[in-house]
Amino acid sequence: MSKTLHEKRIIKRQQLIERTAIALGGIPKHEAEVLLRIERQQSVRINTLKPPLETPGWLGQKFLWCTEGYELTLPVTDIRDSQAVQTGHIFIQNAASWLPVIALDPQPGEMILDVCAAPGGKTSHIAARTNNKAVIWANDNSRSRLAKLQANMSRLSANIANYTFYDATQLARKLDGQRFDKILLDAPCSGEGMMNLSNDKDFNTWSVAHIKRLQQLQKRILGQAWMLLKPGGTLIYSTCTMAPEENEAVIDYFLRSHDDAHTQEFDLALSNRIGPVKEWNGRAFSPETQKCMRLAPSPFIEAFFVCKLRKI
Repeated sequence: MSKTLHEKRIIKRQQLIERTAIALGGIPKHEAEVLLRIERQQSVRINTLKPPLETPGWLGQKFLWCTEGYELTLPVTDIRDSQAVQTGHIFIQNAASWLPVIALDPQPGEMILDVCAAPGGKTSHIAARTNNKAVIWANDNSRSRLAKLQANMSRLSANIANYTFYDATQLARKLDGQRFDKILLDAPCSGEGMMNLSNDKDFNTWSVAHIKRLQQLQKRILGQAWMLLKPGGTLIYSTCTMAPEENEAVIDYFLRSHDDAHTQEFDLALSNRIGPVKEWNGRAFSPETQKCMRLAPSPFIEAFFVCKLRKI
């Protein structure tokens, strides 16, 4: 007899708890369950491309590692319609989403590609960090998401040199002749960092089989992006998931098949930073993957993975 939807969700919950416990360093399952039930708190980023506004009273503590980032003293639902948000002076974004841009370290004058750019939070952060003086290309493979990206960039006063509407698995062919100093690949992933055990809907699409399908997609996109990177350039690979198949395993595969790639340390101490996974399902990963950043779930910084790759 086939399992009911409720029974399938129970099985999936147990799978996620067990996998998370191992991925977070072999912690007890009950500790993994507690982490997976954390209610995440949104944060906001001050958009430095806009003239300064009077500081809203709901801005909380500043993040020391991201000076334009703040905690909130009110629920995010209470500020979504505020003037500061609607005019683009402030952008609602989980703090973890700032990490790929900080790791990328964009500079004025550089050619920068955001491979999976929509809805544009990280793209606009790149523009802000370079004061609109980088040449930014923003790509997405969804027409509706690309339209939302363009609307957001307009509202946030972010200058984008080119918007492209390409399948990321074909990007090197589509952008043949273009080479970039830096590339951001915030890859499509299973989104475990945004899941909560208490939310049934979070398990509608999640499965180990889906993770493995995404892994193959991530490998293909990373290979395409690498071909567009200049020698000496930097590529940031990031996901908002804890699945080692989508993180260390992708980087391990990539390093073994690209002699011109090596990982670089991303030296940022965060309270929820833990060591990368060294092996998974009996396969040991390259020591180079230990330079990657892996984050456990926490109230203000969701689970995340960041890898800094440099082309020799």
